[in-house]
Amino acid sequence: MSHRTSSRPGPVRRRRLATAATVVLLAGGVAACGSDSASEETDAAPAAGPRPVELAADWLLANRNADGLLENTTSYEGKTSTMTDVGSSIDLALGLSALDLEPAEAEAITDAVEASLADYVGSGGERYAGPTAKALRLVVDQDRDPRAFGGVDLQARVEQAVVRRGAAAGRLRDRSEYGDYANSIGQGYAAAALTELDSPRADQVTDFLLLQQCDEGFFRLAFSEPDARDQSCGAGDAAAADEAPDTTALVAVQLASVAEAAEESGSPDPDVQEALDDVAAWLLAQQAADGSFADPQNGTNANTTGLAGWALHLLGEDEAAARAAAWLRGLQVGQEQTEDGELAEETGAIAYDESSLAQARRHGLSDPLDRSPWVGAGVQAFPALAAADEDGNG
Repeated sequence: MSHRTSSRPGPVRRRRLATAATVVLLAGGVAACGSDSASEETDAAPAAGPRPVELAADWLLANRNADGLLENTTSYEGKTSTMTDVGSSIDLALGLSALDLEPAEAEAITDAVEASLADYVGSGGERYAGPTAKALRLVVDQDRDPRAFGGVDLQARVEQAVVRRGAAAGRLRDRSEYGDYANSIGQGYAAAALTELDSPRADQVTDFLLLQQCDEGFFRLAFSEPDARDQSCGAGDAAAADEAPDTTALVAVQLASVAEAAEESGSPDPDVQEALDDVAAWLLAQQAADGSFADPQNGTNANTTGLAGWALHLLGEDEAAARAAAWLRGLQVGQEQTEDGELAEETGAIAYDESSLAQARRHGLSDPLDRSPWVGAGVQAFPALAAADEDGNG
């Protein structure tokens, strides 16, 4: 791969990339081997209850609609509407799969996504590159046919969305009457999926993704215009506004998969690994003393902390990931204290922030407008809880 040319001197230390199995073992506090005395002590210990990550997953699964997908309820100018949220449903399935939780439920969500695919990826003349790449990532993860999923050749669609020549070569591009909203998050899903499929476009897509990493280590969200001569992060005049850890963490989770695939093929990619090292360093610098992360526009919250914690765990930064998980547990119903009253039936749910937790304790989550932000935060936050030990402590 050509990738970017680094301006940073000296070799970069290679970080350990945790596999899904390693994540589960760490989360459960399970030793791979041990003495007979250790085994006897384990046998004598009382059975542990569900782990925080399992409780969160169970709560999210219980919030699916009759079609097997999550929903999002919003209000605009006094009018409330509820829509099927295919994107969050994919997040849930991918999170379950990464942690080796509820494989039958992840399969059922994939079936439901297949039934609702057309509107999500674009039908008729509409082609939405990011959603298509995200759907392809799910298909690859669930070992489905990328050439025939929901009546769509997803692999071909993603490959056709890639700019072939010029400064923007490798960039995903929407084909829509509403404009081009392709960004680094969708580019990350495409890089991971196409790499696993050994697509001829995989290297080009990954190269372009690495161009979106800024010198500080974060990934910007928005691309330059397709006809711009400079497609790198340095070309963006508003790059600082996109420094939210959300984008960077989501990209890092997908790049970790790219790195793992490269290692398994016997050709580790130093450019991808360097990018991940830089992400880890940047995320560590953003973490607050209490383990949380903040979004520049929305303040300290669960889904930003969850995404950053998950990425750090995959990048081998276990101590930082555990602190993020401990902070999240403070927003999880039934963790810091036994809940009764309005939240008695919501064990495992993760509040968006402290204010929303306080509000829910007073008013509950029966109103879909109140519940939706919890679902949205939960699907992106719950994998980070895998960094908590078997006692639920970070």
